[in-house]
Amino acid sequence: LEESERLLGKSLVILQCNGHTEESTYVRLKREMGERLGVIVSVLFAQNKEELLEMVKDANNDDSIDGILVQLPIVGADKQETEQILSSIAESKDVDGLNPKSSFVPAVVRAVERTLEIFKISKGQTIAVVGALGEVGNRMMKRLNALGYQIKGFDKGDDLADIKEYEVIIGATGAEGLIKETMVRKGFVGIDLGYPKGDFDKEAMVMSSMMTPVPGGVGPMTIVSLFENLAEV
Repeated sequence: LEESERLLGKSLVILQCNGHTEESTYVRLKREMGERLGVIVSVLFAQNKEELLEMVKDANNDDSIDGILVQLPIVGADKQETEQILSSIAESKDVDGLNPKSSFVPAVVRAVERTLEIFKISKGQTIAVVGALGEVGNRMMKRLNALGYQIKGFDKGDDLADIKEYEVIIGATGAEGLIKETMVRKGFVGIDLGYPKGDFDKEAMVMSSMMTPVPGGVGPMTIVSLFENLAEV
């Protein structure tokens, strides 16, 4: 069956806990794409991390819900608390793939895999992931390692001058302009996952041979990947 036929009538709940009671841009884009595909999308707003955790538990036990997505970041939640909330999502419903035990490849990781294919990055090229200890970076490291890519992880506290040795740099910290011109080699390939402003500063971007922009780069492919996962439920 076509993807849209497999999605028709499926249900996705998106839980947002960022201190606001209106959809973030990214949540709106996910909802709109889902509705175009025939998915029943509900967006619910939690006031705090405790309420969010209860909403996840309710969605886990609701047989009418096929997929659950918790939109990051979560207001007031540190790294450990965020991991606890993501780990509480039922494995069979975790279509964003951020529960470590999820049966799905994380949507953003699927999108990066596709980007590497589009950019024709070979398994022999060296890849640096900046933000390797984060929710996304950690899972990306494991996946790309399993696929045979030559990959090394860095985080915000590391000496990022070392990433100049790498042919491909993936920014996954969300720290605006963290990666500077002096940290990259001329002609490198950049994949920017930083939200909402991008991990690469403008001068670093000019040094690249290919670069995904923020917004409008990997983000749309991540949304597509999310619904590919939902189609498999």
